[in-house]
Amino acid sequence: MKQNVDVKKYKILALVGLIIMGIGSFMSCLAPTSTLCNVGSCILLASIAIMAYAFYYWRP
Repeated sequence: MKQNVDVKKYKILALVGLIIMGIGSFMSCLAPTSTLCNVGSCILLASIAIMAYAFYYWRP
């Protein structure tokens, strides 16, 4: 039972990382200023780290 809960936690974490990646990509591509573009790029890097962590433990 414990293993099933862990898998569900990592599935949710992977989904959150995917949503954050979408937000970051829109910010970095469509930002009107270079500051917002850099923030979007940082968000993309953070989402890659989150998704790498989640997919390391949950291998679909």
